[in-house]
Amino acid sequence: MGSVLALDSFKKDFGLPVGSGGFADSENASISSNVVSLLTAGCFFGSIFAAYINDRIGRRYSLMLFCLVFLVGAAVQVGAHHQIGTIYAGRVVAGLGIGGMSSITPVFVSENAPPEQRGRIAGLFQEFLVIGSTFAYWLDYGVALHIPEGTSQWRIPVAIQLVPGGLMLIGLFFLKESPRWLMKQGRQEEALNSLAYIRNESEDNEDVLREIAEIRAAIEEETASTEGVTWKECLQKSNRYRFLIAFVMMFWQQFSGTNSIGYYAPQIFASVGINATNTSLFATGIYGTVKVVATAIFLLIGIDRWGRKYSMMGGAAWMAVMMFIIGAVLATNPPNPDSSSVSSASIAMVTMIYLYVIGYSFSWGPTPWVYLGEVSDPHCFSFDSEITLLILI
Repeated sequence: MGSVLALDSFKKDFGLPVGSGGFADSENASISSNVVSLLTAGCFFGSIFAAYINDRIGRRYSLMLFCLVFLVGAAVQVGAHHQIGTIYAGRVVAGLGIGGMSSITPVFVSENAPPEQRGRIAGLFQEFLVIGSTFAYWLDYGVALHIPEGTSQWRIPVAIQLVPGGLMLIGLFFLKESPRWLMKQGRQEEALNSLAYIRNESEDNEDVLREIAEIRAAIEEETASTEGVTWKECLQKSNRYRFLIAFVMMFWQQFSGTNSIGYYAPQIFASVGINATNTSLFATGIYGTVKVVATAIFLLIGIDRWGRKYSMMGGAAWMAVMMFIIGAVLATNPPNPDSSSVSSASIAMVTMIYLYVIGYSFSWGPTPWVYLGEVSDPHCFSFDSEITLLILI
């Protein structure tokens, strides 16, 4: 949405000042922060609601519900007409859906994934996040370049989000419920059928029967000892340390600064000297592409070669150095807003931003997702995920 806010067509439709770059105009900066923060607020409460709904109606139906909420919010944004309040309302509603889906999806995927591949598959969650954001970056650049300035220029990228949301809702009708959740509800035959479907094997397959027996045994054991999993059990001494590790990792992932760049990339590039709207949108698209490629390379060859701990240690040091250089260059060589060319200092700062995101993608981007799936106790994974994912909001 940050790239949409940078379009002059959006500013004109909603009566905002046109021609100011980056965060130079206080009214545009205020609108940008409101649009981002209201979505985030919706995500926060959506995650809380998901924690309650997820275990009661199941992963699949919960995802359907939150997907529908997201589609309503997206439709409200598309229908906004000269009233920024309508955009705000749509962002809140869409945020409720996004927050719920973001909390439930890792749980649903991890419960369906083969145990030996659960961590790596969870890491793909980060890859698809950056693919989606990068698509949005290039879409906004494309409409700025090829669609004449007008209402349709900003409505098209806002409306496009209805397509993947709609496809997800349709696709959920063809999925099976989580075998673990079904087993926990005592629906053993459905759980076996679901697991066989997911593994693409028959119900009498030896591996399927062994895995469903392990799921049943784990649930029976936890039910016998605790009368069902509660949040208190997940915070007992045996699980507390694992929960705190996951919580702190997600906390510091968000404090790495990546979301600030992701939300405000066009404005940030403008503030370091890439003033033209199309140029800043192009730089934003390159930023997203670098992120996608770097994350994919790390998940394929880096995460198992360098390990989880050393990847995050090296990545944190790398990102700190890049941020320090950006701050130093910006302080000593601030861009001239009246200049028609891009200075060497601005080019250096943009390069540092790209190098920063490579370090993030090689460490704190995908690694916490992998680590969360590997260290959490299986029957506390849902609780751990929902609480730690609140930090992402």
